[in-house]
Amino acid sequence: LTIGDGLRRMASGGGGYGITLLLLSLPAALPIPTTFGLKSLLGVVITLLGLQMFAGKRSVWLPRRFTRIRLRPDWSQRAARLGERFLPMLERFVKPRMNWMRYRPGASLLGLVVIFLGLIMILSIIPGTKVLAALVLLALSIGLIESDGLLTLLAALAALVVAALYAEAVYLLVIWLAR
Repeated sequence: LTIGDGLRRMASGGGGYGITLLLLSLPAALPIPTTFGLKSLLGVVITLLGLQMFAGKRSVWLPRRFTRIRLRPDWSQRAARLGERFLPMLERFVKPRMNWMRYRPGASLLGLVVIFLGLIMILSIIPGTKVLAALVLLALSIGLIESDGLLTLLAALAALVVAALYAEAVYLLVIWLAR
C-alpha cells in the first residue's frame, strides 16, 4: 500500500482534503520532538493543499514522489486499531450539520485558513506554535471529513486565536530583542 493508494481509498467518499489534512497534521500535532524540519515540511504540503482549496480544485493533488511512498503493513494495522477505538467516541459529538464549507465561498475561506496555518508551521520560531496550528488543522480536517460545518467554523475561529497569540508572541520577542 502506498500513501497515494491509501488516500484514494479513504477519499472515495469525497473527503479528500479532510483525509489528507488529517494524515498530514497528525504527526505535527504530537508535542514531541521530530526529525529536524519534518513539521516545516508538512507545513509546506499543507500550504499547497490550502492553495488548492482556495483555488476551488475538487480533488487533491500531491507530488508523485510523496504519493509513491510505501506504508509498512504494521503501521496501517496500528492506525486502524487506533481509529476503531477513538472514532465511536468522536461520532457522539461530530455530525453532519451547517454544510456551508461545501460551497465555493466556504471552501475558499477554509483554504485561506489552511494556508495561514501551514505558513505558521513553516515559519514558526516560537516553541509550541506548530503544535497549536496542527491541532487546529486536526479539528478542521475532522469537520471536513464528517461535513460538520460547526466544527470547521470553530476551528477557523481557533485559527484566529492562534494568529493573535502568534502575533503577540512575535511582538513581545521583537520588544525583548530591541532592549
